Amino acid sequence: MVSKLSAYKRSVFLLIYLVFIPSIVHSQGVSLSGFVTGTDSSSVAGATIILKGTTFGTVTDKKGFYIINKIKPGNYTLRVSFIGYETQEKSFSIASAEKHMDFSMKESNIDLNEVVVTGTKSEKTLKNVPVLTQVINARKMLELGITNVTEALQSMVPGINVSHQGTLVTVTLQGMDAKYVLFLMDGERIAGEVDGNIDYSMLNLENIDHIEVIKGASSSLYGSNAIGGVINIITKKINDPFDAKFYSRYSKFNELYSGGTIGLKKGIIGSRTSINYSHTNGYDVTPETPHDWTQNPYHSYSISQKFEITPSDKLSFVPYFTWYQFENGNVSARPVHNLYTDLSAGLRGKYYFGKNSIDFSYYRDRYSSYDILEQLNNKRDTASYDFIRTLRTQGNFNLSDKNTLTTGLEYNYERLYSTRVEGGLKSSGEGVFYVQEDISFGEKWDLIAGVRASSHSNYGFNAAPKISAMFKQGFLNFRASAGTGFRSPALKDLYFYFDHFGEFLIIGNPQLKPESSKYLSGSIEFSKPWNNSSVSVYRNVLSDMITERIITLPDAVETIYQYENVANASVNGIDLISKQKIFKGAWLSAGYSYVHAIDKETGLQLYGTAKHSGNISADYNFREKNYSFSAQVYCQLMGERVYQQADGTTGYDRPFSNWRFTISQEYKWLRISTGLDNIFGIVIPQNYDFISPGRRFFVGMNIDFGKMK
Repeated sequence: MVSKLSAYKRSVFLLIYLVFIPSIVHSQGVSLSGFVTGTDSSSVAGATIILKGTTFGTVTDKKGFYIINKIKPGNYTLRVSFIGYETQEKSFSIASAEKHMDFSMKESNIDLNEVVVTGTKSEKTLKNVPVLTQVINARKMLELGITNVTEALQSMVPGINVSHQGTLVTVTLQGMDAKYVLFLMDGERIAGEVDGNIDYSMLNLENIDHIEVIKGASSSLYGSNAIGGVINIITKKINDPFDAKFYSRYSKFNELYSGGTIGLKKGIIGSRTSINYSHTNGYDVTPETPHDWTQNPYHSYSISQKFEITPSDKLSFVPYFTWYQFENGNVSARPVHNLYTDLSAGLRGKYYFGKNSIDFSYYRDRYSSYDILEQLNNKRDTASYDFIRTLRTQGNFNLSDKNTLTTGLEYNYERLYSTRVEGGLKSSGEGVFYVQEDISFGEKWDLIAGVRASSHSNYGFNAAPKISAMFKQGFLNFRASAGTGFRSPALKDLYFYFDHFGEFLIIGNPQLKPESSKYLSGSIEFSKPWNNSSVSVYRNVLSDMITERIITLPDAVETIYQYENVANASVNGIDLISKQKIFKGAWLSAGYSYVHAIDKETGLQLYGTAKHSGNISADYNFREKNYSFSAQVYCQLMGERVYQQADGTTGYDRPFSNWRFTISQEYKWLRISTGLDNIFGIVIPQNYDFISPGRRFFVGMNIDFGKMK
């Protein structure tokens, strides 16, 4: 017994030694410092500094100065980035003496050196990603008065369309509705799907660093629901010793978005707390239906907490959680309204060894919906909850300067309770292995190939391969991808049971198999400092799509619908994107998307899709030492859109254009944004994808307390 106890103590001591001794060694290192300036020698405050291959990071102060202490001697690469400037990297060696290294950053609205992770699950710059990726910077969206993720996506990404029904928001991407588009938060799946859509209101834009959008099948890395694409929301890191912000935007109908963040970092521990509140009185452009408003009144709030713990320069931990609550106002005749809550939490970690790294994470998310019974003292009656849990480990191995291997193991668990599920409670589990190889052939060719294999408790084994290639020739980049995608039958699809007052019955089908797709795409990108333009073509063929079909059961007295794998569809399209410099600080951007999405059974356009959509914007930005000014004129263009109406007939949304004008000014620590949405006051009561009540003026304020130092 004594020997066993001694062995146990030795093991604990060894673990403590391995974790904390590196921090002791690293504390004996030297420092790296310098200044970051613009091309006019003005200080760049708030620039992010990352020492690649380590946990070290910081931001520049108001003088543009940075310092990183306790660096062990060796060879490193330093990355500097800030919105409105090109990301830079410099390699250097550091020995026993302090080192000084300055950066002069070049202003640009096109940052092809920006680092992204979604397309390959490893860090690569935009210009070197074989999968064409679009990036939305959240700070830019806040400057323009945009306050939610769906508005940001529709404004910046051709091919993404957003429609509304009251507080329910529906997203389509390249002709695929939301159940085929995977939304992630820092790479983790978000719980609470309703007809394929998550609750987009719980995505706090102020807590987001940027959004990465990958179009097309990505199941080889991300599994189910990634048939149409992946939208990965990347949250902000903690690099500043002190960072505190307050923001608020107000517009007509008492529409208020407000909140704040506070970040602290000292030694090996960093903390970031975010609070957000939103509210509206709602409005109705269809007075003939007084109990069915265009925009329901609501109020919501969320609180997020994240810690970053770095016991050594090679090891980091990130524990975090978010609480969210959304409550609808009641405009109906029924004494019942809805309440939604979400509690997510997790732990991420990363360990560097040499040029390699290992990631590990645990994540859980529970999204619940309640009926609030107003005549019973607002008693909460649980209508449903969706609980997901993910455990993952991933290795990124640089086998050589031209070859990177990424491999991972993952386990996913889901539990669904609903009053509309047979038996009330159902669950499923999935084990996953994925592997991907990234090989460069010289300076011009890059090839990525990978496969994801999974074993699911409901439908068994499934595999999804994908291959992508990139060829660079001067200022032209050629990309091509081919792969398969799949969507697992949701627990609702398998076990749904809904009796609509004896009029009709909808039931699930436990024999369903995954929906599948074959995807092919190609693109050409023109890249110069004064222009970035691309043309992408794609084809997505879907099989075994799950849809409702009328069935006959003995002694049935009502119409019965059951989910079956009977539908097939093809989606062909083209995306055009261009960003052109007019003169210093002035840019013109345009995007156009053509989608030919056809149901092979009926020969008709898939419901919820528009063949033609696009956007145009003109931006002007001016920046000097303590002052910046930006202005934008933006136009959203939407073609005719087809829908299936409640009575089973087909309806159409008429085409429209919506114009917005925004001015944003920042002086030291204060930013004021003002704008006019729907400049021409268009109101289309019958449209689902345009619910604007007309012309609206808005004003917003951002206070950066960290810049008051």
